[in-house]
Amino acid sequence: MLKAMRRVIGLAMLIACGAISAWVHPAAAQSLRIGTEGAYPPFEYRDASGTLKGLDVEIGNALCARMKVECQFMPQDFDGLIPALKAGKIDMIISSMSVTPDRAKVVDFTKPYYLSPSQFVALKSSGITDDPATLKGKTVAVQSGTNHQAYMEQRLPDIAIKAYNTVQEAELDLESGRVDAMLADKLLMYDWLEKAGKAKGFDYVGKPLVDPLVTGQIGIGLKKGNKALVDSLNTAIDQLLADPDYEKITKAYFPFSIRP
Repeated sequence: MLKAMRRVIGLAMLIACGAISAWVHPAAAQSLRIGTEGAYPPFEYRDASGTLKGLDVEIGNALCARMKVECQFMPQDFDGLIPALKAGKIDMIISSMSVTPDRAKVVDFTKPYYLSPSQFVALKSSGITDDPATLKGKTVAVQSGTNHQAYMEQRLPDIAIKAYNTVQEAELDLESGRVDAMLADKLLMYDWLEKAGKAKGFDYVGKPLVDPLVTGQIGIGLKKGNKALVDSLNTAIDQLLADPDYEKITKAYFPFSIRP
């Protein structure tokens, strides 16, 4: 009985002191675990030495520095990121995750830290555009668990799709002709097109999509109800966007502005 009372009193004292919360002040936090895919160049990838690099990694490190907190990146499959967040295995998702109505039902998002519209990529000679009529009888590649898969399934259910665990697998099948087109973030495809795709006749086709499922707004995903951490990250995002470091980071990957 006495032990139980001590526990209750001790718990009440901790709560009163603010020691128990979903998020403590950055200065008091030991480490934040960042979930990321790790196989989504140029946003997240491993170099020849196995070091995790990319735009999302640099942005994440810059935000953590402004929050004065240590951060640890934890790479995993993209479609496992939200389950890991809900299970408490990671504290946030920084993995070029588009803000969508469906995702907003299960996670909280920060304000966007960059913009990337969605667009189809195919052979220029294919006749494919953003007009659904040009996709009849075709197969479109998408990455599993992304807003692009949701767009195809909900907006174009009559068009065949093939979902891949990684973008690299989808690109290989696009090159080999096993799929006719690919729907992905325009910025993501820019890297592949410049390095390999354009030389083989591939390019963006049609116009960027305009739809609530593919807004192009990229935010950081957090567990529902963690307002303090959302606010801390939003402050850090504002600070980074106002700093020349933001342009320095993004210009290393894209020659045009991706500022939200």
